[in-house]
Amino acid sequence: MSYGLGLSEKRKSRERRTKFYKFSFYVLLLGAAGAYGYFEGQTEADRSIGIAEERNQILMKKNENLDEQKRIALDKQSEALAEARAWRDRYEKEIPTGESLEILKLVQARLEEGLDPVRLKNLVSLAQNTENCSPKPVTKRFIVNTPIYQQPGNSISLADGSVTVTGLGQSTLNAEGKPEAWYDPAKPISITFTKIGGKTEKVEGVLPISKSLVFGGDEFRFNIQQGPQSFAVISVTRCDFP
Repeated sequence: MSYGLGLSEKRKSRERRTKFYKFSFYVLLLGAAGAYGYFEGQTEADRSIGIAEERNQILMKKNENLDEQKRIALDKQSEALAEARAWRDRYEKEIPTGESLEILKLVQARLEEGLDPVRLKNLVSLAQNTENCSPKPVTKRFIVNTPIYQQPGNSISLADGSVTVTGLGQSTLNAEGKPEAWYDPAKPISITFTKIGGKTEKVEGVLPISKSLVFGGDEFRFNIQQGPQSFAVISVTRCDFP
């Protein structure tokens, strides 16, 4: 009886040890699995951090490259603006405007007409601000022709007979809208200057009109204004030229 009890106790003791070992094994196994998972997770985390840092370095490098490209672009823009300002300043200094441009156009026109460049240059060099003109202009009047009233004698001779002046204007309209024989001074007229030899020069516009002609060493300055009905008044002043 006691022998049977001893065997039963031994068997129970062995079972308890077996359960303990199994429990301990499971605990160790779980611990090992946990440790493995931890270290594996840590390794993965370190690897992810490394990849993130690498990507961050790449992005930082790209950002630095973009900053450098931006700086280069801004430098080029500044250079382009400086060059544009330089060209603008040069243009404003070298390209004539206003009266200088008008003088240049006049010089070009005279050269195209065949005027000797040397003579033109000499005339420009002789020009001065002081003027020597006749003290009193000569004033006369003449009839301005119209489309319905034109006479060969409607002209006037000036500058000691060197120039003949004629005019052509637009007819004045009466209350019925029909043209009259006299010209309308409020509308543009055409004045023709005929030099000795037949050469003519023409100016057009609304009165008053001014014109300057040169004969050798004399410059004749004409001024045409409105006169009595059908007439225009013209005055001429002689000045030394140039």
